[in-house]
Amino acid sequence: MHTPSRRLAIRALATGLVVGVSLNLGACGFQLRTAPTMSFKTIQLTGFASNSPLAAELARAIEASGADVVDSTLAATQAASSASVPATHLVLEALRDSRDEAVASTTAYGQVRDMLARTHLRYRILRGDGSELVPPTSLELANTLTFNEKDALAKADEYDALHRAMQTDIVNQVIRRLAAIRPAQLQAQAASPAASGPVSASAIGQR
Repeated sequence: MHTPSRRLAIRALATGLVVGVSLNLGACGFQLRTAPTMSFKTIQLTGFASNSPLAAELARAIEASGADVVDSTLAATQAASSASVPATHLVLEALRDSRDEAVASTTAYGQVRDMLARTHLRYRILRGDGSELVPPTSLELANTLTFNEKDALAKADEYDALHRAMQTDIVNQVIRRLAAIRPAQLQAQAASPAASGPVSASAIGQR
């Protein structure tokens, strides 16, 4: 059994080790990963299927950065207590959100040897006034897995795990692109005379 003085000595040593490790990590330039800070306040995700796992993961990642994912432009306007669409609102439109498998190679007897798993997202980002901020961008990842029809169930689980990993990679790329948007970019660079006035939420619609 440790005496009180010995316990205090052990506690002090442990504290010193933790501080020492933290200082060493800082000196090496290592920093714990933190969620990026977004220049926009609200964002609407459109074009995704209602049960899209990629959209769900993307929404969680965006909200972890401090921005709010809303269902419509009208909701963003109401959240900002504004009569017009706030400049801090964006729309991320999915032009394609898909995952599939295809035969990558076969044996000399025509049996499947390898399967190709693919996850693809094509999207663009619009400002609150409907103008395009980021043009259509495609992100596609693919990986090859060996196929064994005798172990189809295990392979199906392996495909799912691989798709989830590729999905997370794509979500991280989208988050980095969103984080790169600067506050000045939220305003359209040039507005036509017809669009010089404030844009109302009803004019844009709920998309």
